[in-house]
Amino acid sequence: MISVALVTHNSQGFLPELLLSIDRQTMQPEIKLAIDDNSTDATVDLLNQNGFTVIPAHSSEKEIITRIAQNFTQVVIAAHEAGSDTVIIGDHDDLWHPHRIKHQHEILTKNHLVSLVASNGRTPKGSLRTTFPVPENFNELDLAGQWRYVAKHSIATGGACAIAPDRITTLNVPTGWLHDRWWSLRAVREQSMWIDQELVIDYRVSSDQQVGLDTAGQGSTAYWWTKKLRDLPSTALKMKDISRLISQTKEN
Repeated sequence: MISVALVTHNSQGFLPELLLSIDRQTMQPEIKLAIDDNSTDATVDLLNQNGFTVIPAHSSEKEIITRIAQNFTQVVIAAHEAGSDTVIIGDHDDLWHPHRIKHQHEILTKNHLVSLVASNGRTPKGSLRTTFPVPENFNELDLAGQWRYVAKHSIATGGACAIAPDRITTLNVPTGWLHDRWWSLRAVREQSMWIDQELVIDYRVSSDQQVGLDTAGQGSTAYWWTKKLRDLPSTALKMKDISRLISQTKEN
């Protein structure tokens, strides 16, 4: 069963075009879910009018990164509990290419060990791979090779991802992590990550985005270390999270 899973907050300016792009998919989902984070505009009405089940966000977290991750975790878990084995994740402001659902569902259907598909998308600067470059042979690398790369580079943009929730050990995301970053780390450690070069969305950029291309933190090794050293306490906590992840996957 296929679900579409969105997270929204005061999204009425973007939703009509997004919802139209979902309606135009060559393969339609059986379930359409949205977690709405306290919208005060017409967001919920638009979703209801377009066949979405809208669930209020449970998160009370004030820190925005953790709050976003908790909202996406909530909607994917809700889709899984509703019986979905393929969950197509969407940001509230992107446009989906007509073949997106069919394409990502086929990848998960043909590759039974894959839990997370990270596809590409068109951006004002080219593509998501322009900002988040990934080696062309990433899927052929062994665990050590994939891990060395993903430990320093973001390789998955949530709005262009699809997930098979029953193939990943847990969807829970530690405090301070974005959902797509943590899920990609876990998927790589569990050898269930798939990098897809297909363009499946138009990634739209707006001035009020909380996270996005401008906050990616990609770059050279020197740039990466400079960014980490700016916030040593947060970096230390994340290193502990990664150590626990490595220990868990070794035990499994």
